[in-house]
Amino acid sequence: MDIRSLINPTPSSRLPTPPPSLPKGIRKRKRHDPIPIWAVREDISRRKVVPKAEAPDEAQGPPPAQLQAQSQTPANWEPSITNDKPYDEITRLVCDFLWENVVNNEVLRRAVAERPGTQVEIEAKWGQIQDRITKHRIAGIHESECVVRKGDLEGTKFESTMSEEQHKRMNFFLNDCVVRAKPNTTPAPGATRAPLDYKHVRQTDSFYELNQAGFDLLAPTTQTILQSSSRQKVRVSRDTKTGEILEKIIKHRVINLEISSPQTEWDYRISVNLEINYPGPLEGLAESEERGRSYTRKKDRMCYSHLQSYRIDLTQVTNPEGEKNHELEIELDAAKLIAEAEKIHHNAPSMYEEMVGGMVNNLRVLSRSIGQR
Repeated sequence: MDIRSLINPTPSSRLPTPPPSLPKGIRKRKRHDPIPIWAVREDISRRKVVPKAEAPDEAQGPPPAQLQAQSQTPANWEPSITNDKPYDEITRLVCDFLWENVVNNEVLRRAVAERPGTQVEIEAKWGQIQDRITKHRIAGIHESECVVRKGDLEGTKFESTMSEEQHKRMNFFLNDCVVRAKPNTTPAPGATRAPLDYKHVRQTDSFYELNQAGFDLLAPTTQTILQSSSRQKVRVSRDTKTGEILEKIIKHRVINLEISSPQTEWDYRISVNLEINYPGPLEGLAESEERGRSYTRKKDRMCYSHLQSYRIDLTQVTNPEGEKNHELEIELDAAKLIAEAEKIHHNAPSMYEEMVGGMVNNLRVLSRSIGQR
């Protein structure tokens, strides 16, 4: 049985629309297509719904001003006529996107298994989808959050930035979340929260051009993947204070999905990347140049860890000219997500959808903490 038949369908638009061109990795499901395997949560033979654990909720970290506005749900209240809470369409689309491009991406999975130090990165950034010419944020007929069709992204760019004032306000908000998650500080007596850990990182990145000798040191499947792009760089991160090399990484972009959020200051880009630990020495690699000089960037970063599955990074990046950019991003633990996906293959209870939903909810919570339009 299709689980979607058990819940209220989302009303369709009254306006006719042409067949959408969805982002690569999301195929438009036909009316009678079977539900994807990750979304099957019902034992058909017994007609028993598999219990679902609660995902991180938006109410877990609201600004202090919102705490008093939370309503009390009556004991006899039901979320719908079926007493089921309808699924979140955005989360479902992101689940499909990650299932196809991570879980079912055999080449990517083979590259990870082939050599230690190679891993899938799932990250989401806050920013704005802008027109390349006007630099204005894109606008359309939508007034609420939506996944943007790939065809509608032509002529646009995703600008991952925020103002210094927004950076300060976000830093304050995240620090307040850390305090509120500590024992004995929750608003309800006896309530408990998962701890929020944080650390302050200062590092300097420099970049080197990957040459043929360095390319030959990589594993075969990784070489096959990197052949699809013309130029690769090795990012070397050093501790700013000591100069110690922390990591040498080749980061290869696999695919992006973008979400427009016109009610908030930011849109979102969810990216799947392959991160490869560079095994060779730096000797023999030419430093990358920009504007005729070696390019480095200093990063002053606060890292917040939630549920051991999400890491939120608030970063101030300074380039060689002294120009500063402020960035906010969240990383979902790809290894844990894949492990939850494997449970589905074995008909075991899985947190796959909840983990993806937690990432989407964190994107929303942090956007709304700065203020809605």
